[in-house]
Amino acid sequence: MVRMPSKKSSTETAPKKPRRASGRPLADDAVGRDIILQTTVKLLKARTPEQLSILEIAAAAGVTRALVRYYFADLKGLLREVTESLMRELQNRMEVALKMQGTVEERVYQRLQLRLDFMREHPQFERLALSEIYHYESLGEPPPSGTPLQRITRRGLELTSTMLMDGAQAAPAGQDGRVDPRFIHLAILSISAFLPTARPLLAELFGEGPETDRQIEHYLRFMSHLLAERIRQDTPAQDHPPHPGHHPE
Repeated sequence: MVRMPSKKSSTETAPKKPRRASGRPLADDAVGRDIILQTTVKLLKARTPEQLSILEIAAAAGVTRALVRYYFADLKGLLREVTESLMRELQNRMEVALKMQGTVEERVYQRLQLRLDFMREHPQFERLALSEIYHYESLGEPPPSGTPLQRITRRGLELTSTMLMDGAQAAPAGQDGRVDPRFIHLAILSISAFLPTARPLLAELFGEGPETDRQIEHYLRFMSHLLAERIRQDTPAQDHPPHPGHHPE
């Protein structure tokens, strides 16, 4: 009698699937977090942060809500990372622009114009910066690199100091009083933050259409000249407070 080979069970013949890490949705394993960030940035060009939802962002990115929550926990966490990503992009652009040769006035103008163009490109940027960076409240201990505001401010002041470098080199020898870089930093932020939100006022002052844009260009040149002149002047050291952490010897 010929004995037939016994039939193996499906569990013995089927190859075992590798186990995946728990928590991450299997259907979206090939999708990175960058597509979610990029999609949110794109949606924010036509929507306010309050109008967005995890469901809409996930649908636009072609992922599940579970994956969005896996990476960012909730909408607040996603918006915070989007804001920091945009701020890094803006400061990277500034760093590239400031490496170009030019006078102090040209450097100030480039930074004003670059920031204004960026805010036109991302109309919700200033609102996000206010809510997610300037008024950021951590629920735990800040990371070793500092809070978002500390990191952004530190790099912003470094960029401003680079911009002022030409003015410092051009100052008369032996006169070490300088305009406080923090003042220039605040002036640039204030000018570029106000203009995109003041279209009705600008229209009242300068008219509608291309005329407004021409006058804004003249205004940026005007402010660049004023700031550059102030930077080039000798400034007594007592005119401004010492930097944080500075202790006279």
